[in-house]
Amino acid sequence: MYRTLVVDAAEHLFATRGYERTKIQDIAAASGLSLGTLYSVFEGKADIVEAIHDERLGELFLLVSETMATGDKAAVRLIEGNRVFIRWLAEHPDFLRIHLGNSAWASNPRGVSKGQVDAWHRGIHLIAAVIRQSMDEGDLHDGDPVLAARLMVAVQQVFMSAWVESGMDEAANSLSKRMETQIRRSLFRSTT
Repeated sequence: MYRTLVVDAAEHLFATRGYERTKIQDIAAASGLSLGTLYSVFEGKADIVEAIHDERLGELFLLVSETMATGDKAAVRLIEGNRVFIRWLAEHPDFLRIHLGNSAWASNPRGVSKGQVDAWHRGIHLIAAVIRQSMDEGDLHDGDPVLAARLMVAVQQVFMSAWVESGMDEAANSLSKRMETQIRRSLFRSTT
């Protein structure tokens, strides 16, 4: 229970104040715990930020993996996986802000935990596998599926960054549809 309190409080503080400006004492106060109790669960801020990424990315991977594993054509699964991804991020704006600040989504992350690097590789390979299937089915342009996956996540990051910067007023479904149009233009043989 303490872990959840700390992760939730820290996620909000890191998203609104930034990692550097958030003190461990701020996290303890926001979670309603003493500093001693917080340190009995976490070694420090780096441990907390890693826990945030582990928990949130675990939730996200579960949802997207389930969507990508249906019996639908690969192109349908790819677009539906994007929709699930965007809806989930829209429902977790604090994590989205943290995630946007970490690195370029299309690049192999540097300066982050091993868990975050592993998550990035899992995500890229999951998307690339579905892209490869969609290429084989003739729905996407032929090419390197890993590069296509990286292009897709770059599009996602650009759209999500612009959405956050504009105040996040646009509905997630509308944002997802605009993003889908760009992904189709970039990767698909036909935009319909």
